[in-house]
Amino acid sequence: MAVPKAAEYFRVYRFMAEGMGLTGIDLLVYARVFHFCKMSEGSYYESKPRAADFLGTTDRQIRRTMKRLLDQGLIHEVGEAKVSYGRITKRYVVDTDAVRKAMSITKRLHWTGDEGDP
Repeated sequence: MAVPKAAEYFRVYRFMAEGMGLTGIDLLVYARVFHFCKMSEGSYYESKPRAADFLGTTDRQIRRTMKRLLDQGLIHEVGEAKVSYGRITKRYVVDTDAVRKAMSITKRLHWTGDEGDP
């Protein structure tokens, strides 16, 4: 059985919703960016039309969502990448400090006392 490529699936983690407060398309797009950064070369560089097709939305909505994620400091633009047919697309990475903070918030929300200090 072949190992799935990063583009074929992604995971939504609890810290994204509870720790970052993401919902709807913002949550889905962030989860996709996060997954690409973890599974590929450390950055996300999928074209907006391809992301829109995968998520069942429009590339305009993807552009708006990426802007919101940038404005919130959850992702950062780090350059460009060449994609199919010689097109150029922007490259993004997740903000690791934002991930750590969100994970900490989520851990505190679900801390029972049995695990030691939160």
